[in-house]
Amino acid sequence: MKIRALILAVALAGSLAACGQQQGPAGSDTPASQAAREFDLQVEIGRYDVMLGQVNSLTADRPGAGPVDDNHPRELARELRETVWQYNITRSRLCARGLFTEVACGPAYEPVWIAEPADAAPTMEEIQTRADAVGVETQRLWTAVCEDARTRETDEQERALVCPME
Repeated sequence: MKIRALILAVALAGSLAACGQQQGPAGSDTPASQAAREFDLQVEIGRYDVMLGQVNSLTADRPGAGPVDDNHPRELARELRETVWQYNITRSRLCARGLFTEVACGPAYEPVWIAEPADAAPTMEEIQTRADAVGVETQRLWTAVCEDARTRETDEQERALVCPME
């Protein structure tokens, strides 16, 4: 399904790009050419998302992949970095939609260790310190979203089930 949508989008982008190549005098942009370039860029960015989805799909059960020890400091550090990336993506998407701007629209959370190499294996104490800091950031966002969801729930029993956490 995604492949068909991608092919259709690329074909449509090609058509629009051909139409949008018409420029006014001295290379000035027309509204149609600007819109076509913006659409082309949107399709290009969407292609990257599709490509990454295919990479994930094609490597999920790939033979020859080594086992991962989820309790090894290297893997815990990697998982924590991925959590920060996901946190930043979630905030970015909320901010783009104008939701929870007070907690979603600030600068990205970028602790100094976010860019460490994939094979970095900090101590368990360092990982705990990092996890605590990520927890503070995540909980601020989670609390704001969950409190809002609870206020919109009219049924008392359903309200109690909004954002349950152990």
